[in-house]
Amino acid sequence: MAVAFDAASSAAGAGDVPLTFSHTCSGSDRVLLVWVGVREGAPPTVTSITYNGVNLTRVGGDSNDPLIDLWRLIAPATGANNVVITLSANVAVFTGIAISFTGAHQTTPLGTAVFEFAGDQSIAVSSATDELVCDALFVANDGTATVGAGQTERINATGGEGLRRCCSTEPGATTVTMSWTGVAETATQGGVSVKPAAEAGGTTWPGWQSAAGWF
Repeated sequence: MAVAFDAASSAAGAGDVPLTFSHTCSGSDRVLLVWVGVREGAPPTVTSITYNGVNLTRVGGDSNDPLIDLWRLIAPATGANNVVITLSANVAVFTGIAISFTGAHQTTPLGTAVFEFAGDQSIAVSSATDELVCDALFVANDGTATVGAGQTERINATGGEGLRRCCSTEPGATTVTMSWTGVAETATQGGVSVKPAAEAGGTTWPGWQSAAGWF
């Protein structure tokens, strides 16, 4: 079973925390990823993220400016539910991206996440066939960004808050390069591969069968 894209949503906030927005999950063997971007001279930490009131688990991030943080939830509730992102302090600008997948492994859904600050907006992610790579890019000052070849853009938005939010996916391979062009402002990027659900095993029998019968 290969991993498949389910849905993506995003929002931006300023001033008081938390940031709350709706995301809809559907399908089977689900996993939800939430990327957070923060634009602040000394960014605070992300203290918690919930979906439908259930806590997500932090995967990792980069604490530069813009800050990027990645959290995940296995088997999120189906239907439309709120994502709630809480920071350790109020900030001028922060954004959130929620992206869900189906056909994902329900014990170890992710590979090794990688993050890069102020690079060339190109990041190499270890992956494999039947996996699906997801990346997020946060660009300061609402700078522009164009998705790279081979990637499917899922989010590319700004509401004039001072931090563009972008997200894309690409089918897995041994190594997948996730890139964005036209990025002139300071940016932070992260990427991770979503692993497929384990194949259903066969029935376990108490013996084995030959032409003569069961043993």
